[in-house]
Amino acid sequence: MNIEILSVKKDGNKTVVDGLVPAKCAIGSYKVRIILDNNKLVSSQCQCKEELCSHAIKLYLHYRAYNYMRNRS
Repeated sequence: MNIEILSVKKDGNKTVVDGLVPAKCAIGSYKVRIILDNNKLVSSQCQCKEELCSHAIKLYLHYRAYNYMRNRS
C-alpha cells in the first residue's frame, strides 16, 4: 500500500494536506492531516492520536516529493 494524497488546500502561506498513510501495526491506513506554513510542518492530526507522528512525517515527505516532481515538468 502506498501513501496517497487526498486533498491539498492553500490559504495564503498556509497549506493543509490530507492523506492516507499505511500503518505497519494495523491493517489499512491512517488518515492524516498536516498543516504547513511556508512549506514547514507546523502541526498534524492523525488517527494514531500522536502529535507529529511518523505518519505525518511520511505524508510531509511524500507531499514535498510530489510537489517537486509536479513543478519540475
